[in-house]
Amino acid sequence: MSLQRNWWDGYLTAALGGLTGAVALLNLGGYLGIVYAKKFMPNAELEGVIPPFIGQVSGWWIGEVLGCWVALRLRRHSRANKTATMLAILTPFGIFFWLLFHIVFLNWIRGGIDDLEFAQLNNKLRPITVCFIAIALAGIARFLTKPLPPTHREN
Repeated sequence: MSLQRNWWDGYLTAALGGLTGAVALLNLGGYLGIVYAKKFMPNAELEGVIPPFIGQVSGWWIGEVLGCWVALRLRRHSRANKTATMLAILTPFGIFFWLLFHIVFLNWIRGGIDDLEFAQLNNKLRPITVCFIAIALAGIARFLTKPLPPTHREN
C-alpha cells in the first residue's frame, strides 16, 4: 500500500512561483524597454512606448512560466513541465484579456473623475489586476494538468 498524496498539491506553489516570476521580469522588461527607448530612440514620440510595452509583456510571459516551473520543480511536484507548458499557452490570452479589461474599465470609469485621480487610480489598479491575472492563470494551468485523484484513475 502506498501513501496517497493530496491531489490539490501544487496550486499554491504554482501561483506563488508564477506571480514572483511575472512581477520580477515584468518590471525588468519594462526597465530595459525604457533604457532602450532612451538610448536608441532619443527623438521618439508615440513610438517610444513600444519597447517598454514589449519588454513588459515578454517579461510577464517568460517570468510567469519560468517562476511557476522553478517553484514546482523545487518542491518536487508532479507534472511541473506540463503545467509550465500549459501556462506558456495560457499567458498570452490572459495578457490580452487583462489589456482589454484595462482599456474598457478605465475608459468607463474615466468619465466621472478628473485626470489626477484617474492617474492615481490607474497606478494602484494596474499592479493589483496583474497579480490577480498571474495567480489565476497559474491556478488554471495547474488545474488543467493536475494528476487525477486516486478515486478517478482508471485501472
